[in-house]
Amino acid sequence: MADSEGVEQIDVEGSLSTFMEDRSYGAVIAVLVAIAVPLVLSSMFMGKKKVKQRGVPVEVGGEPGFAMRNVRSKKLVDVPWEGATTMAALFEQSCKKHSQLRFLGTRKLIDRSFVSGSDGRKFEKLELGDYQWQTFGQVFERVCNFASGLIHLGHDPETRIAIFSDTRAEWLIAFEGCFRQNITVVTIYASLGDDALIHSLNETKVTTLICDAKLLKKVATVASSLETVKNVIYFESDNTEALSNIGDWKISSFSEVEKTGQNNPVNARLPIKKDVAVIMYTSGSTGLPKGVMMTHGNVVATAAAVMTVIPGIGPNDVYLAYLPLAHIFELAAETVMITAGSSIGYGSALTLTDTSNKIKKGTMGDASALKPTLMAAVPAILDRVRDGVVKKVEEKGGLTTKLFNAAYKRRLLAIDGSWLGAWGLEKLLWDAVVFKKIKSVLGGK
Repeated sequence: MADSEGVEQIDVEGSLSTFMEDRSYGAVIAVLVAIAVPLVLSSMFMGKKKVKQRGVPVEVGGEPGFAMRNVRSKKLVDVPWEGATTMAALFEQSCKKHSQLRFLGTRKLIDRSFVSGSDGRKFEKLELGDYQWQTFGQVFERVCNFASGLIHLGHDPETRIAIFSDTRAEWLIAFEGCFRQNITVVTIYASLGDDALIHSLNETKVTTLICDAKLLKKVATVASSLETVKNVIYFESDNTEALSNIGDWKISSFSEVEKTGQNNPVNARLPIKKDVAVIMYTSGSTGLPKGVMMTHGNVVATAAAVMTVIPGIGPNDVYLAYLPLAHIFELAAETVMITAGSSIGYGSALTLTDTSNKIKKGTMGDASALKPTLMAAVPAILDRVRDGVVKKVEEKGGLTTKLFNAAYKRRLLAIDGSWLGAWGLEKLLWDAVVFKKIKSVLGGK
C-alpha cells in the first residue's frame, strides 16, 4: 500500500524487557491464575460461542449483485447532524461548537543532527519537544484568513489547487481553506515521481501548488513541463530554503498568504453537497496515477457512518496523525476527529516510537509524547509491531513463549465474542501480565 511507504521497523524489545525477564515466584503464580481462572469460568458460563453479526443485506434497486449495511445502522446515514452537508459546513459548525477545546498539535523541533552509519551514509536525528496546541477557534480563524488570501491570488470556484506535501497541521488548514471558497483540492502523494507529478497537475489544470518547502527544488525541476501553474505556496520549516523564483511563478510562504487574507478579509463562498471537494490521485503503482473525484457529500457521509460504528468518539479522544492525508483513509479519519471534536496530534512514520529511525536517542517518539487514544494503521505497520513482539518472545522461549501464546489465543477469542474474555477477570489478568508492556509502545492508551 502507498500509505506504508517509508514506515520504519518498530523496535518493541525495550518495552517488553521487564515482562520477558520477570521470573519471580509472584509472577509464576499470576501466570497460573491468569490461565486457570478464566478457563474455568468460561466453561461454566460461556456455553456455545456466539458469533457477532456485523452486516445485513439491503436492497440495491434491482441492480445485479448485493450490498451490505452495518447491523447497528437502522437507515442510510449521510450527515452527522442536520445542516452538516458539506466539508465546509461540517468544519465551521464543529469549530464553533468546540471553539475553546484543543484541536491541532505539532511537536516543537529542539535540535536536528546527523550521524554516520557503518557504510558512511548520514542519517538525520531529531530531538522533539512537547506538542504545542491550537484550539478549534484559532484554527478556524487561520482557515478563514488563508481562504481570503487565496482570493487575492486570483482564485475562484473555477480554479483548482493541489497539495503536494507530507501530513501536517498546515495541510489540513489549507485543505479546509479551499472549501471556504468552494475550490476543488487535488491531492498528490509527496513520494510521487516527476512524471506522475506532471501528469496530475496538468490533467487537472491546477493553477496553485501548495507544497512542503523541502519539495520546492523538486517542483523547480519540472516547472517547464507544467502548463497551468501560476502560483506556489510553500509550508515553512526550520530549514526552509525558499527559491526566490521559479520561472514566471509567484512564490509565497503559507504565512504570507494567511497575513494577506487577515488584512483583506473576503466573504465565504460555500459549496453545496454535490460539488466536487477532492480529486485524489492514486500512487500510480500500475502506470500513471488516476484521479478519483469525491463530492462533499461523499466525504461527509463517510465520517457520519464511522461515528455510528464507533459511537464513543468525542472531545476526550486524542488522535495520532501520521499517514498520508493525500489518501482517503487518513483524510476520512481526520474528518471523523473534526466531527467528534477530538484532538489531532501530528507525527510521522519515522518519528512514531521511541526507537524510530529519525528519533534522537533519549527523545520520546510521537506516540509516547502524545499518548493517543486513537490511531489509524496500515498492514505494514501492524506487521512490524507483530514481528518485533514475536521475535522477542521466540528468543526467550520456555515459559515466556507458552505464556504469550496462551494469552494471545485467549484475547483473540475474547475479540470474537467471549464476554468474560473481553470485559471480565481474564482481560484484567492478561493485560497486567502480558499486554501492558506491548501497549506502551504506542503510548499506553
